[in-house]
Amino acid sequence: MDLRTWTENPVKGENKKKVRLIDEQIQRAADIYHTWQCEGTDGTKYEVPELYRSVGIDEIEKKGWSLVPSRYIEFIDHDLGIDFNAEMSRIQKEMRDVLAQEKQSQKMLKDAFRGIGYGID
Repeated sequence: MDLRTWTENPVKGENKKKVRLIDEQIQRAADIYHTWQCEGTDGTKYEVPELYRSVGIDEIEKKGWSLVPSRYIEFIDHDLGIDFNAEMSRIQKEMRDVLAQEKQSQKMLKDAFRGIGYGID
């Protein structure tokens, strides 16, 4: 089970990133475990991408006895659904607006200094 996606309720003041699981998350993790314990699995039916997957000992052996979750749990590339051209066009427009505001602010600042007799040109 890989709970890295359960990021609500961060614990503040800790050196490492930690979260405090809420009762519903604890119950869900317990349900996943108890269902796996009761039903068993051959490693093909008991999985939810990015959360858990049960595998047999043969697969663990094939992966060099590694128990790192990312070697077994499927991760989905969420960026595949992004229209990059549309997103970059949106960002480009926002940056144009930000840069125009910055130019306006610089002009106002220069005018203000000029107004009090201390031009900064």
